[in-house]
Amino acid sequence: MRIRKALIAVLCFGICLPLFSGIAEAKGGKDMVQEKTAYITRCGYVSSGSSTGGYERIELKRISDSEANYKSSGKDWHSSPERTVDKNISADVLKKMEELGREYKIFKWKPFRKSALFALDAASVSLSVSYKDANNGAGWTLTMRSDDELSDKQIDYYHKLLDLLLSAEGQ
Repeated sequence: MRIRKALIAVLCFGICLPLFSGIAEAKGGKDMVQEKTAYITRCGYVSSGSSTGGYERIELKRISDSEANYKSSGKDWHSSPERTVDKNISADVLKKMEELGREYKIFKWKPFRKSALFALDAASVSLSVSYKDANNGAGWTLTMRSDDELSDKQIDYYHKLLDLLLSAEGQ
């Protein structure tokens, strides 16, 4: 009987844990970052864990009000040569990302629920955007992962943000 109760407790804990911990991946003082004065400091994308060994990493970091650094690296499979890009570009794409965040009101979003369905050998995808408040220096990061349950509006934001990040290389 004790074993049965312990097993039930472990199962309940395993099922409920994703609902209470790590529901969202928003780090920092979200309440301290004011939407009107916040600006993006960084946007990054990582896709890894595919069975071929391929991966892709993209990072866009603000250097100044007018300039940003774009870095990307990736491989199609284990033995393929690594592709890398590292260049400075206009910060206009970061400003477009800020407008997109305000349009979708991401500062008002509730934490994401984690999906109960996952594959152990699946590729992992992560897209994050980091903000800093110009008035008080507080920071906040919103991360969307492949195991997050996103609404249609959040999925739309994800794709538009990723499109902006991918287009930054051509700037």
